[in-house]
Amino acid sequence: MTRVLTLTRDVTQKECPWLDRDLPKGTHVWSYHGHNYGVISRKGIAVTAKEAETPFFEIPSDSINS
Repeated sequence: MTRVLTLTRDVTQKECPWLDRDLPKGTHVWSYHGHNYGVISRKGIAVTAKEAETPFFEIPSDSINS
């Protein structure tokens, strides 16, 4: 089940160079539960910018509300 998540801190391109922009604290993302082809690290979580849409991308697990 997809759920909305809120960033609890800024996530920058310096920290995550695969992002196309910095994501400020308070940004909403949606959990992604499709196949991620093993590209998400153990310290990350797969999310999307819009509900139930791709592409997915990784953000650090410690950057979201639980």
